[in-house]
Amino acid sequence: MTGSKRNLWVTFDLWGTLFIDRPELDDARNGMRCERMRRVLSESDTRVSEEDMKKGYEQSATQFQAIWRSNKELLTMEQIRLILNGAGLSDFVSDSGTARKLESAYVDPIFDSPPELNGDAVTTLQEMRNQVRGIGLISNTGRSPGTALRELLRKYGVLGFFDSTVFSDQVGSRKPDRQIFEKAVAALGTEPAKVVHIGDDPEADAWGAKNAGMKALLFDYPIPEGFKNRPSSLFALSRFDRRVPDSEIRPDGRISSLREALDFLDAQN
Repeated sequence: MTGSKRNLWVTFDLWGTLFIDRPELDDARNGMRCERMRRVLSESDTRVSEEDMKKGYEQSATQFQAIWRSNKELLTMEQIRLILNGAGLSDFVSDSGTARKLESAYVDPIFDSPPELNGDAVTTLQEMRNQVRGIGLISNTGRSPGTALRELLRKYGVLGFFDSTVFSDQVGSRKPDRQIFEKAVAALGTEPAKVVHIGDDPEADAWGAKNAGMKALLFDYPIPEGFKNRPSSLFALSRFDRRVPDSEIRPDGRISSLREALDFLDAQN
């Protein structure tokens, strides 16, 4: 740590901030998950049609969102069970070997059709390391668990920029719940008032961070058209399913690119 560093810490959101997804990438992952799970089930002498698997998969998105509204988390096998129930396999019981294969079939597509790394991420993180005392990550997980997302950060060469990474499936609560922010702040060894959180979701990131006593910088990232009105789009569901009115969402600043966050930090006393 150098004397020129500000007495500030920064935390980042992941999806829609550092990772930029595209509908066609998400579609490819969805298709791979369904087909690979069907293949694993077939190997265990359990048949399910492509149509039924797709139905169960798409229905699961609204089920997940209903549970997430209470800021509770779903582990990977819990998600898979809901999908299989929707596909008509409510009585399916897997042995440990089949369960592991189902998890791999469900999780691994994130590596085969990954989201893109924000083009400003590397240079922003590099410069930020010289400006602040520490950098953390606070991420809700969707269909990909924290272990997989951390591995993807490693593959993109940016994991080393973070002093801590906190994922909702590993702490049991989701943004905007105070608990996940408090755990992230504690992991950085500081206090909320000295942390600036950067994220794209007005409620989960901006309101959640402010409610936890942190500063909040809202990355204005609109929902891509292809994600809107799609039953399996967790991105759109999470943005539209708002509990906090716009009047209560008051970030300390708004940015349209990650590099603008550096200017925001420069202006902090």
